[in-house]
Amino acid sequence: MTRREDDKQVIRDRDWLWRRIVNVPQWVTNNGDGSWRVSSAAFRDGHTNEVSVHLARLTTREEALRDRPDDGLVELEAVVPRSIGLIVAFDPTEHDQSHSLICAPSGGKISKMQARRMVDAARWLIRPATIRE
Repeated sequence: MTRREDDKQVIRDRDWLWRRIVNVPQWVTNNGDGSWRVSSAAFRDGHTNEVSVHLARLTTREEALRDRPDDGLVELEAVVPRSIGLIVAFDPTEHDQSHSLICAPSGGKISKMQARRMVDAARWLIRPATIRE
């Protein structure tokens, strides 16, 4: 696994990070009152232990959902993962200059509690197709 560094020079604490919310039941939870929230599963990845996000100021909503129009999109400030012991690494790719990662230091895992804290701070920009009103 690649050792990631917190890129505070590129991604400032007040920058918005966008997380694509896959249109699957595991990633959204019905609160029972007609409202929906993101599941903590959306902020944990058991394969890479890195959560892929977009640096909002370098992309558009349409680009973030390219080829996945039924998915949703949430945003949170970069200070949130940093405030709970995670790092935010800038990781642009050939096809996505906004690509960034939220991950634990030294390649560790994001805990369920950390994922829940990010969920609590995240707000919907676009809801997945299954829960769009």
